[in-house]
Amino acid sequence: MSSMRNSHVRSVRVTVAVFLAKLRLALINRVLAALFHLDNKRVVSHIVRQVRTALMKDFVPFHLGLQHINRQTAIEQYQTTIATILHTNKPKQLCVVADETYLFIQKSSNNQLQRKCYSMHKHRNLVKPMILTDTVSLLLERCYILCALGPFFSDYKNNDASILKHCLYKNEQDIVNWLHEDDILIVDRGFRDAISAIKHFGYEPVMPSFLKRREQLSTDEVNYTRLITK
Repeated sequence: MSSMRNSHVRSVRVTVAVFLAKLRLALINRVLAALFHLDNKRVVSHIVRQVRTALMKDFVPFHLGLQHINRQTAIEQYQTTIATILHTNKPKQLCVVADETYLFIQKSSNNQLQRKCYSMHKHRNLVKPMILTDTVSLLLERCYILCALGPFFSDYKNNDASILKHCLYKNEQDIVNWLHEDDILIVDRGFRDAISAIKHFGYEPVMPSFLKRREQLSTDEVNYTRLITK
């Protein structure tokens, strides 16, 4: 991180170590100050703020967000061959996997904020980023994150479908212009209420089939679902 310099209080190496320990262990600042032999918890607080600012300046614009990579590079370098064969039917068609993930947070002292961040599903406080990745190769254990949208609150208003619809209609990170018409958007069954919105913007949704009160899927539906899982 070129925007950071060594100081009489800490080195850049210690600064990064403190930040990573904060992320990984979620220790309070007083404990981190004792572990790294810093004067007090305010120094830790200042270090975390410095690293966060440096990351937003020197790292995020070049490695995260849809503007750090063009669509053609995503197709040529990060789209798996098997996804291209199974799901595309024309040249230069991009396959993108969309799903949300969880970032667990501490309980807020602000009651209104705490209620919005409490997940009835996980029974914990968390926020939900929407992640767009290239097609995943489990064999190579490789997945390239194109962007992280959000994060969003975890209350009942923000399920998978509503978050994706919000990202499309609000054009988060210029996603509507970055994706082209007929691009493939691979989602799970939790996005069923967003299918119409995906089609509205000209993209082709790919989602596993539903039983719809039947005992089993048809042969075509089973094979289609297997292609998506693959």
